[in-house]
Amino acid sequence: MFGSVVTALSLRRCFYLSAIVVILSTLMAAVIIVKLSPLESVKCQPHMVTSPVEWSTLSSQGQAGVGDLIIAVHENRSRMQELNGKSYGEMRQKMVQNKVARISNRMRKKIMPLINRNSSIDTNYNVHIFYYPWYRSLEFDKSWKHWNHDYLPNWKKNDKRVFPDGKHKPPDDIGANYYPSLGCYSSRDPQVIDLHMKQLKETGVGVVVVSWIPPNAIDSTDSVMSDILDAAHRYSLKVAPHIEPYAGRNPINLIEHLKYLFSEYGKHPALHRIKRETDGAVLPVMYIYDSYVFPSNSWWELLSDRGNLTLRGSEIDAVYMGLLVDAQHKNHIKKSHFDGFYTYFATNGFSFGSSWKNWKDLNKFAEQNELLFIPSVGPGYIDTQVRPWNADNTRHRRHGQYYGYAWSSALNSGATTVSITSFNEWHEGTQIEPARPASNKDFTYLDYEPEGPNLYLNLTKLWVEQFTKKYKNAKPND
Repeated sequence: MFGSVVTALSLRRCFYLSAIVVILSTLMAAVIIVKLSPLESVKCQPHMVTSPVEWSTLSSQGQAGVGDLIIAVHENRSRMQELNGKSYGEMRQKMVQNKVARISNRMRKKIMPLINRNSSIDTNYNVHIFYYPWYRSLEFDKSWKHWNHDYLPNWKKNDKRVFPDGKHKPPDDIGANYYPSLGCYSSRDPQVIDLHMKQLKETGVGVVVVSWIPPNAIDSTDSVMSDILDAAHRYSLKVAPHIEPYAGRNPINLIEHLKYLFSEYGKHPALHRIKRETDGAVLPVMYIYDSYVFPSNSWWELLSDRGNLTLRGSEIDAVYMGLLVDAQHKNHIKKSHFDGFYTYFATNGFSFGSSWKNWKDLNKFAEQNELLFIPSVGPGYIDTQVRPWNADNTRHRRHGQYYGYAWSSALNSGATTVSITSFNEWHEGTQIEPARPASNKDFTYLDYEPEGPNLYLNLTKLWVEQFTKKYKNAKPND
């Protein structure tokens, strides 16, 4: 019996010692891995992660001591993970900074010499750009508009995160992630309009697609239309209205608004006109935003020769461009009898139409159906100062690389007309208008540094030159 007791004690002691050895081996292996790991090293920490462990202390401990050791191991692991996570985060941030620096360096070496030339460029009327005349300033207009944009409610109903609400408070706090070089200007200021047209002239862009909202509608932009047309004409630019989805708009009342638009501006020499391929008629170009929200049979009544309310052959006939967002909108465009379609959004991958990989097929579809296809390129996208919950759709500019990829995709698509989103849609961060560094106590705005405020005007000029070379036979049709 004594022998059995001794044997039992020996076995228990062996069990405890074996357990301790296993735990210590695991701990030592973890320490060795941490020391050897190039990504998660804690050697830079100023203090020891664990205190020394004495074998004599461990051998004298019982089962409770083993339990304490296990707890200590878990605590040490948690501390190491926390420190390693911090170290990895710092390393990751450093890697991103270095990558940005490399991109910027390539830009300065390869692109900047090309875009800093003072040579003039011919205007290309097959390059269009979206323009927004809805900004108002306290100094010029006695009240703010759009610079004080609301934070918009989250369209993701299942998203329970809490985001800012209310309005922005210009001039330090504006509804944009970038800050304009001109400050919070008024779109009604003749000097601002003239400068904008001059800047566009220097890029080679030919057609300014102006956001138009009729008189008496909320946010109407009609009062600025005459000044924009006159300024565009001074710089040999053309203007195409971009009819916004104002409150109550439908294909029926649109007829009355089109009649007003044509009666007021239809004879202006700056109104952009092209030859319609199907019948050779030279007509104004009209973009219609969110055209797909109305069924194709409603548009058919207006745009088909056989429609009961047809515009064809009337004083308000035009080349009408519908917006294509989803793949099924191809059939909508065709059945509606639009003359062509555009993609607008500057977010690659956000929609079928805005995805660069689809542009070749869309151009092929347009050619097969005698439609005009106008893909929309853009320098990037960020709207978290008005839609703070929409960060997933941000497209970083990467010092002009994103813009270059978009342009290359447009050139490779075969499309002979391109649109740019945008000159000054500041809310969505798609603008090529000059921006400058700025900040307030709560927010630091993005900018175009280190290349400077005119980076995207200069890049636009470079890409318009490339586009013109590829389609050197493309000429204005007005």
